[in-house]
Amino acid sequence: MRAASAVPPGWTQSSGLGVVVMVALALHAAACAEAERRTGSRSGGNPSSAGDVQRNWNNFRGPGANGCALHARPPLNWNAKEGRNILWKTAVPTHGMSSPVVWGKRVFLTGADDSSRQIYCFDADRGKLLWQHDVEGVPGFPPGSALPRVLDEAGFASPTATTNGEYVAAIFATGELVCVNMNGERVWAKHLGVPANHYGHASSLMSHKKLLFVQYDQKHNGKLLAFDLASGTPVWEATRDAISWSSPILIENRQRMELVLMSSKAVDSYDPMTGKRFWSVKCLDGEVASSAAYADGIVFVSNEGAATSAIDIGNHSSEPEILWQRDENLPDAASPLAKDGYLILPTAFGVVSCLEARTGKVLWEKEFDQGFCSSPVAAGDRVYMIDLSGATQVFQLDDEFKYLGVSEMGEGVYATPAVVGDRIYIRGLSHLFCVGAEAQ
Repeated sequence: MRAASAVPPGWTQSSGLGVVVMVALALHAAACAEAERRTGSRSGGNPSSAGDVQRNWNNFRGPGANGCALHARPPLNWNAKEGRNILWKTAVPTHGMSSPVVWGKRVFLTGADDSSRQIYCFDADRGKLLWQHDVEGVPGFPPGSALPRVLDEAGFASPTATTNGEYVAAIFATGELVCVNMNGERVWAKHLGVPANHYGHASSLMSHKKLLFVQYDQKHNGKLLAFDLASGTPVWEATRDAISWSSPILIENRQRMELVLMSSKAVDSYDPMTGKRFWSVKCLDGEVASSAAYADGIVFVSNEGAATSAIDIGNHSSEPEILWQRDENLPDAASPLAKDGYLILPTAFGVVSCLEARTGKVLWEKEFDQGFCSSPVAAGDRVYMIDLSGATQVFQLDDEFKYLGVSEMGEGVYATPAVVGDRIYIRGLSHLFCVGAEAQ
């Protein structure tokens, strides 16, 4: 926050009273800055800058939901059983498959069961539960309303929340959409209707500047919705004609921002400010749960039941072109990762493939003992992938497979980690962990 430098009209800096006012304003600004430093929040109603977003982990799979941790260098190994490089471990009150999001000194999660839905805020340094927001009294969803059917494994809290440093928004399989401030106080809430979704709603939220995006795919009347994050006011909506359990990504493609979504039929691109559809490529099939990846003008989509497709979207004046397709070793729930000319494809049965991104050439394949639901995250030239048993496999982005090690969490992991600076925040089936190098 910038300290105020103006004085009231007619006063001068040499005026005694003016000096008093200036000192008071400076002290107030310093106090606000200190509050921002302590809480990791912003004030004043302004959208977060690009730098703010890059220093945090505001969405599922991080900034832009693309799985790349910028400026991060977390530890290479740890051991939860021994406590080595585990800064803290805390129990999560209620089950959920949602992933952690991080802003400043705060980590946010959701949890839910048959009788309750919650948003949690943990202290990023100590793991202490700072507050819990109980999702009750949402307009349009009275107590005793019928709950939708969901998979037991997924539950009611599969979608990951989002934050812009001022607000935290969360959605549940019930269709309850809630926004709170950084202190856990409700700002607004609404019910989007119980989704007609035979596995349960799982698409994670995304925020960008002042907007909140909701991919609300279902059997009938699916929609992509944009709301004003501060007020909940609808901004635009776009019709969706196919179901999915995927989540959106946000990319900058030659000075144009695009919101890219997958469905059981196609991959679609929308203008995040207006909802106008830029393009659509029909190349998908089956029950789509993984999300897209993007790098260097190419969108990558892959799902069990449909081939991996590399789509060149770099030319705004022509239709996107499919560069290559491959129908082997396809992801199920985990999403692909694209970075530095490489494409990483995880699978539910443990095989990980590394392809040359522009050509689809297979550079290497590695079979692990367990499969992956958690999506891979890149930090520098390292890739961190957590298998279903909770073992974090670390390898290098390279033409050849270069194994850097494995670290055990001691419990199953389905969620995707949040990687910020020199730390990794990991949600297991029972606990939230903070991994970081211990002080020597």
